Amino acid sequence: MSTAIVQVLILAALSDNRVDVEEAELIKNFQQFYPTMRDWTQEDFDNAVKDVLNKKELGMRDNQQLENLEEGLSESKKNTIYALAVEVCASNFEIVPPESDFLTCLETQWKIKKKIIEAVRLSSQLRYSVS
Repeated sequence: MSTAIVQVLILAALSDNRVDVEEAELIKNFQQFYPTMRDWTQEDFDNAVKDVLNKKELGMRDNQQLENLEEGLSESKKNTIYALAVEVCASNFEIVPPESDFLTCLETQWKIKKKIIEAVRLSSQLRYSVS
């Protein structure tokens, strides 16, 4: 699951073609403190990021990467990763259209249930004043 978390968070941060300071800091905090990522070395993390970037450079679309990352994940883990991706996108206090498009793609690709989407989005709106 760790690889999927890191790579989805990177895809979320890159969805608007730039990584904002807040997004980078949040991902760094997840890297240091999130239980399934804590044991990763910096090299492991860097390799996961490079993998995403290489696939993007080769023309692999986000939905294709998400499809590959989904394999073997339980519904609960997909929901967790989805919530963390929303957190990354909202961390700079706005969700711009490309980020919203990415999140919609993630919701559709991973078949995130409507009640989860609504709960996560409401939480995001309350904490970050985003819609």
